[in-house]
Amino acid sequence: MDAVMEGPKNALSSGKMVALAAGLSVGATVGYIVYRHISSDSHTAQEPNTETKMTLPIEVYRNLSRYQATFLDTVAQKSGAQLRIVAEPGSPATVCFLLHGSQEQVLLARCVLKNLVSDCRPVVEALEVPQTSFGRIIGRGGESLKLITRTTGAKVTCSKEKSQSPGATGSVTITGTKQEVQQAKELILEKVREDTVVRKKISQSSALRQKRGHTAVDQRTDGAGTEAPVVSNNNNNNGPLPQTQKSSLIHANGTSGEPHSVSPQMEQLNVTNTSKKEERQQQQEEEEEEEEEEEESTDSLSEISKFEIPSPDLSFQPDEHLEVYVSASENPNHFWIQILGVRSLQLDKLTKEMTRFYSSGSPARVETIVVGDIVAAPYHDHSTWNRARVLGALGSGLVDLYYVDFGDNGELPRDHLCRMRSDFLSLPFQAIECNLAGVRAKDELWTEAALDDFERLTYCASWRPLQAKLCSYSHSDISSWPSVKLCDNSQGKDDVIGASSELSLSCISLSEAASISGSVDDVLGDELL
Repeated sequence: MDAVMEGPKNALSSGKMVALAAGLSVGATVGYIVYRHISSDSHTAQEPNTETKMTLPIEVYRNLSRYQATFLDTVAQKSGAQLRIVAEPGSPATVCFLLHGSQEQVLLARCVLKNLVSDCRPVVEALEVPQTSFGRIIGRGGESLKLITRTTGAKVTCSKEKSQSPGATGSVTITGTKQEVQQAKELILEKVREDTVVRKKISQSSALRQKRGHTAVDQRTDGAGTEAPVVSNNNNNNGPLPQTQKSSLIHANGTSGEPHSVSPQMEQLNVTNTSKKEERQQQQEEEEEEEEEEEESTDSLSEISKFEIPSPDLSFQPDEHLEVYVSASENPNHFWIQILGVRSLQLDKLTKEMTRFYSSGSPARVETIVVGDIVAAPYHDHSTWNRARVLGALGSGLVDLYYVDFGDNGELPRDHLCRMRSDFLSLPFQAIECNLAGVRAKDELWTEAALDDFERLTYCASWRPLQAKLCSYSHSDISSWPSVKLCDNSQGKDDVIGASSELSLSCISLSEAASISGSVDDVLGDELL
């Protein structure tokens, strides 16, 4: 090597340039430099052309052809040698290449070919990532995974073995060439970082959410303090109900059909609204033209405020677990969830913007109550504003409302409601009706203790995540909704809600129901808890 280092600088420099331009490995480059040094000292005349053969195993050749379809042209361009495949009788397991050119070109061609073989050798790498990031890596309908494969050429598969314990990781297997695997790995890690950022934002945003509704203990005990059974009702309470029927139901937010007292925030809002009305009456003559323009804008908003925005697409897949909040509950056979993700973050931003907009200025008030209209309504327990559907007018003079993003109900005076600004309707409604898979109330009755227990186990409206798995769909005469299993893994183990506790004492499994009724038409094996 000392002789090499002391050789002519120009010869070594040109050798290095040729070898590096060919993209050779360090070992191949050093070997080529040694050859150039020796040949420059021993040969002064033009080198004659030579031919040599080089064989590769058939599997290596196939990999090379798969990943580098034009590798023969690549070798010829980088080395200057001519390269072709020749038949080699008696050697079916190998492929023979005939290299033709000067000794320097042939040597360089061999080096380039070996380098390509090394680069195209299949590599399998297993990458451990948080299981919570699988959804972002796979994407909706597998689109993200398909894009990674198309972009890099690598094959990517996610492990189907899942653990619901906090911080659980899963394996992502990447197969391809060294370069393809590296590119795919970078894209996957980028998805993991994106998921981490989004989850951090969701956690910070959820921490600012206020608890909704009242606990069942405060609102659903009778005068003697004894447990009173509540009729199990699987009807969809999103729609208007007759007044006689509504008066006997317990609302999802824990209130009964009787009108409740208005909170101090609402009283303050009412005083503010009254003062604004008096002020507008005093300035009526001076602002007549502005009022005409406002009437025109509110007319256009009325057309938009109808119940036109659908519920979010239920992105459950069989055997897939999603993180959800239980946002409201009537009973285990009728409750509402929100799916954690980008849209739950968008909902928090929407709530903040609506609260800012309707708490300041002079938003257009609702003048005529139309069942099915979507209006802006403050929540009765605190001063945030939400989107609500009008269910009807109560005998008390209050308006019955269904909060479309949370699933609970409210009753407010009409003058507390505002028309919806059109851009506030762009986000699909986030509350999804569900029932707990595999259980029914005994004798179609849910006890107060069971209702309290279900709200406690699901952290109802307390914004603590659960794992939900889609089992099937339940149907009624007017709607259908998913049947889901709910698991709480906050304590490091999978606690299936409904499998134990007071709730289990007030319900029976569908298999028990089938044995009692003698029919298994509605019983699905994967629903059983």
